[in-house]
Formats: sequence, structure tokens, C-alpha cells
Amino acid sequence: MVRGTCNNRRNNSLDIENAKQLSYENMRKIYKTHLRGQGLGKNTVNTVSGDTFYLWNNVGQDEFWRVVTSDDFDTVARKALFVALSKKSSGNVMSLVNGYVSTLRRFRNYVYSDESHIEEEPDNAIALKDFLLDIECLDPLAEWTSKFNLFDILKITKTEIRHSNMLSWLLNPNENHGLSDSIIRGFIQYVATTFPEDTDVFDTLLMDCHDFTLQREWHNIDILAVSSNEKFVLCIENKIYSGEHDNQLDRYRKIIEDTYPDYEKMYIFLSPEGIEASDPDYWCSMSYQEVLRIIENARKKVKLLPDVELLINNYIEAIRRDIVGDERLVQICAEIYAKHKKALDLIFENRPDRASEVADILKAWAITKTENGDIEVVLDKCSKSYIRFKTKVMSDILPDAEEENSGWNTKNHYFYEIRNNEGTGFLMSLTLSSRNLTDEERNICDKINEHFPSRQQKANWQWRTPFATKQVKLDEELSEDKIFEQLDKKLVELKAFEGKLQKAMM
Repeated sequence: MVRGTCNNRRNNSLDIENAKQLSYENMRKIYKTHLRGQGLGKNTVNTVSGDTFYLWNNVGQDEFWRVVTSDDFDTVARKALFVALSKKSSGNVMSLVNGYVSTLRRFRNYVYSDESHIEEEPDNAIALKDFLLDIECLDPLAEWTSKFNLFDILKITKTEIRHSNMLSWLLNPNENHGLSDSIIRGFIQYVATTFPEDTDVFDTLLMDCHDFTLQREWHNIDILAVSSNEKFVLCIENKIYSGEHDNQLDRYRKIIEDTYPDYEKMYIFLSPEGIEASDPDYWCSMSYQEVLRIIENARKKVKLLPDVELLINNYIEAIRRDIVGDERLVQICAEIYAKHKKALDLIFENRPDRASEVADILKAWAITKTENGDIEVVLDKCSKSYIRFKTKVMSDILPDAEEENSGWNTKNHYFYEIRNNEGTGFLMSLTLSSRNLTDEERNICDKINEHFPSRQQKANWQWRTPFATKQVKLDEELSEDKIFEQLDKKLVELKAFEGKLQKAMM
């Protein structure tokens, strides 16, 4: 609902005043979240959010808010955008004005609607203060948080592949866990008694399980156990935080049938709740609650070595807490959350995560290269998503301006950026800013674009990317040495680009 009247503006004045205090980055982030909530695609969100803040980037923050909050919005917006665009574009300025007014009106409707929730900063501080004054509310969690758990230390409690590794070790009757064949026998008994179709239950339950060999990720199958003597195959697909895809269960079954045509076969689809498989005629659904039962029963029957006992007990605790769910723990957490929802949401939103870990590694590499004289990292322009740096070659091609008026509020109108894709991968690129370019600087950017054209070719461009590497995908297990090695390779590509650019600019 559009709110353009004076009364409506007064009703929303608190949010507007809060919004005016936000930085460009924070305001755009909030608006992008709103746009994504409207079902817009990633590229559309980036384009719309960029065009929305054209006045902010090219004229200033005060002018942007003067236009947005004007009672005569359409007239004021058209005049302001016509003046700004006329300085930057040689194309059909009036048609550009229409487009920019439309995107700015959309933003105005948002900030004057019931959908905008731009909180007062003091409220956040008060919520955190109240939480800290009541920090004793966390004491009931000590039963779970104060215990040593190896899986927590290694940060693998919620990593599917590590659970499959642990289960493979436990299932192997010849491993050094001291449980003999009790785990694999427990899995086989579960299938034989709950999924008895076409299975000779007595022969299956009485077979010798000691010659089973275990394989991980054979033809992408999570766990495969094969007994040559008994001519028996147990195939397990483990799904904790992901679902089936690409008809994989049917494909895996056909691979097993082709490879072991004369063997007895069992297929288990393992998940936290024991959800039904897409191919229920062949795949027996099994929950992690059953896994717990089998491991705990096996553990009670033998005396384990202290280190093995510690490992298995830690694994049982991790399953119960993070996969199956501890009802008492859930209730305590729900009570604490209900009492301090705002503070806990704020902490969660700003928590260190995988993206933060990767950002720290990327930043450490940039600092090292700066110390070696290879690049010049600008730390106050770095964030979790972007590590920004300059080079001597690029600064010679596009020298700094006299004033800090680029799109980053810097004298330099370019940055090399290492883009951190939520901790899953990264790429290296060169980005140019058009904000407040002189004619000479614009000519340089245009010449760069002639030789290394950016995908963004609008006449009134704000940002251009004449160079970008391919994305490097990161392994589940982060290795600083490997990431440094990949970054070094991308830097070599960057230097090669600069060599070509230097020749082209002569």
C-alpha cells in the first residue's frame, strides 16, 4: 500500500529517521532482503537495488532522502534524476528518468508501507543488555554445553560425510572398535525384521558377518558392505541435511544389481526421522533413532577400551542432540528463546559462520601479499563478502582522483575484489566505479571497456567488471594452505590480464 499523505508519513517517521542513519551498505542490504521476499531472482534484485540508489551514489545521501520523502515525489524525483543523469549519460535521458523514477517509487512505497521494519538501534542494545543481565538463564544448558565432545571440537556434528565415515567404521566387523560384527548385524536384523519381502529371515540372521568389507563413496554410494562368502550386499544411502536428487536411489540399485547379480541385497535409506524413500519397494527406511538403539545395545555387551568408549559415547551424544533431538534440551531452548527472542536473533544474524571463516582466510592472504609488495589490501573497505585491494599497475592505468568520491567513497575508482560466495567458493574480479568520474577518467574506463568489455554495457553504468576469474569451489573441509594456493593461481591470472591491459592502453 502506497503511503504518500502527510499523516501516513508522520506514522512512519520513526522508521524513516532510523533509515536515514543507516549506511548505504546496510540500507541496500535491508532492501535486497525485502526484494528477495517478493520472489525476485538474484540478478533482478541486484539490478533493482542498484538502480534504486542511483541518486545516493551519484549525488549524495541527503539528496536521495530529500527526494524519497518529498510530498510531491514524482515531480521532485524526475527533476533530480534528469539533472543527475544528464551529467552522466549521452543517451535518451528522459527514457532513463522514467525507469529510475519507477524503481525509486517502489522503494518509497516500501519504506512507507507496513512491510518496512527498520528497527531503532537503541532497541537492539537494550535487548542485548537485558539478555546479558539475565545470563543465568543459560545455566540449565550446562548439562549439554559443558561436556567435552570430540565431534564438537572437530565441527563435524552436522556434516553428513563425517557421519558416514563414523558409521562405516562401526559397521566394519574387523575394525578396532571392539564391537565385532554387532553393528552390521544390527542393521541387517533391522531390515530383515521390518522389511522381510523376498528375504529368508533365518538364513539372513544366522549368516557369518565377519568377512564383510566396507567401501565409502563407491559409485557415489555412501556406504557399501559386501560379503563374498555369504554373497550378500548391504547398501546404505545416508541423508541428514539433504534430500534425494537425480533419481539416485534407482541408479544406485541398478549399479548394485549389475555388479552383484547373484548376491542377496539389502538397501537402507537412512535419515534423521526415517522418512520413506522414493523407491520404497526396494529401499528400507531407517531412522537415526534406530542407529542409536543398535549402537547402545552393542556397547552394553562388551568392555571397550577407554579411548574407544569415549569416542562412541561422544558420537551417541552428538546424534541424540543434533540429529534425533533431545526433548528436554528443545524445551529449555524454547523457553530461553521466547524470553530473549530479539537478542538471540541479533546474535544469530551476526554469528561467525563458514563464510566468516573463509573471509578471514582470504583477508589473511591479502595481508600477506600486501606485506610482500604484490598488492595493496584496503582493510576498511573489506567485508565478509568482499576483500578489496589495489595494484601498482592498475593504479598507474587509472590514477586516484583528488577527492574520495567513488562508489566506495575512495579516491580510487577501481578495486580488485575477492568475492566470497557464502563460504562455498570465491572468485577474483576487477570492478570499476563510474561515480563522479572526470572526463579523462571516463575516457580511460571506456578504453578499458573497448578491449575488455564488461557484461554490463548500459550507457549510464554504475559498475563495470572488465575482468573476472572462474569461481573456485571450496572443499567441505577448509584448508588455509589450499585456499592460499588457489588464490596465488588467481593472482597469476590477474597479472596476466594486467599485462594485456597495459599493452592495449599504449
